[in-house]
Amino acid sequence: MVTRARGEPSSRKTQTGVAISTSTISAVDVRLRGASDRVWRAPLDAPPSEGASWPSLASALAHLSRELGVTSGRLAVSLMPPLAEVRQLELPPLRDEDLTKLLSRNPARYFVGARGAQIVGASSPGRRARGETTPVIAAAASARMLAMIHLAAEQSGWSVDAIAPAETAWAAAAIALWPTLAKQNLSALVAHDDRTDLLQVEKARLVGVRRFRAGAADAAMIADAIGSSGRAGVVGAAQQRRELASALGALGVTTTSPTGEWSSAAERSDVLAAHFAGSDVGPVLRSEDNVASNRARMRKATMITFAATAALLVAAAMIELWGVHHQLDLVRQQRAQLRPALASTLIGRTTVEATYRHLAALSDIERSTPQWAAVITTLSQSIPADAYLTAIRSRNDSLIVDGLAEHAARVFDALEKTPGFTDVKAAAAVRRELQDDGTALDHFTIAARVVTNPPHRATTSPVSTPASRSPGQ
Repeated sequence: MVTRARGEPSSRKTQTGVAISTSTISAVDVRLRGASDRVWRAPLDAPPSEGASWPSLASALAHLSRELGVTSGRLAVSLMPPLAEVRQLELPPLRDEDLTKLLSRNPARYFVGARGAQIVGASSPGRRARGETTPVIAAAASARMLAMIHLAAEQSGWSVDAIAPAETAWAAAAIALWPTLAKQNLSALVAHDDRTDLLQVEKARLVGVRRFRAGAADAAMIADAIGSSGRAGVVGAAQQRRELASALGALGVTTTSPTGEWSSAAERSDVLAAHFAGSDVGPVLRSEDNVASNRARMRKATMITFAATAALLVAAAMIELWGVHHQLDLVRQQRAQLRPALASTLIGRTTVEATYRHLAALSDIERSTPQWAAVITTLSQSIPADAYLTAIRSRNDSLIVDGLAEHAARVFDALEKTPGFTDVKAAAAVRRELQDDGTALDHFTIAARVVTNPPHRATTSPVSTPASRSPGQ
């Protein structure tokens, strides 16, 4: 037989499922080595009508702890009828918490067997339309009886995690036993010796509970309640289950019974309720102390989660910061490796740029400086044949020539007409000088400007050349 995973000893929060009725207690736990089906049963005395303790239950739970070899166990409890009353009610659309408060104000109005203080629970199916009444599955149990269960558990070293009516556990069992049917609208029949319970499940929630007479007495009504689906799962007492399945088959309703390892457990409704105790697919019974404890536990879990999230965020930020610094260190190392090569490259580039600047300056000087060889050639060709030059001086684009001629005016006129010369003028007075051969010649000094591109920069030292002709030639 397969038992619940939460009952495995390796679980951190191992739970033992129990089903409590007025006369017996049944428990399911994989640690029950003495029973082949891992089921333990013990008789109980009826709950006392007065007092705050249930001695028979405390004794049975103490015996169970010895069987399991535990001193501090956790219980999930299913209450068998009539310890808990489950009804389908039509109530306004409210939240489950508000529904519980509404039912707690006057439980006798909604539950037939409600006497004295009651602990109630409610489960509403899915979304509800505003302003319309909707079916609500509600459960109620005596507050004194729940207090006795908690006290008996405490006295025998147990703690109670959850208490719910057996109908909630049976609905969870139907979902687990027939998962294919549960994908649609699941109808589950629980056959007892004295009655038949019809449970309707939609979207993994208990949405309907109806009770009929045992066996095939109300088969036609059950078939009408199942409706168009025409399929239902059946568990419970073997004799009543066979009678009911036969009668429903004649009415066109197909019934399915558990097979294999669940077939034995499905014959006893209390064992099935113990197997699936602690489920919340239907109403759950929580006292005010239990609700406050759950809220405190949830608040603590929220704070722990928040603290863990904050710690993880801080850790992630620190890791990210470390990663950034690590990347920066790598960049610095790479830059340090590249710096020598880059420095030599920059030096070479600077040298090249300086060389280019010098070449450009020299090119500018060359372009702006007159071509003196050509100028002297032109000058020699322009003067008359009876004249010769004795000195040539230059500065920037200015030219000063000294010479001798029979007539200085002819030399002046010749230079003035020569292309490439402008602003031709006498730089000194013409003097008549006697030569060695007894002749007299005019000594002239003429200044002119050589026509060229506008100079950017030019520094030319005075140039002195010998006369193009020697005297007497």
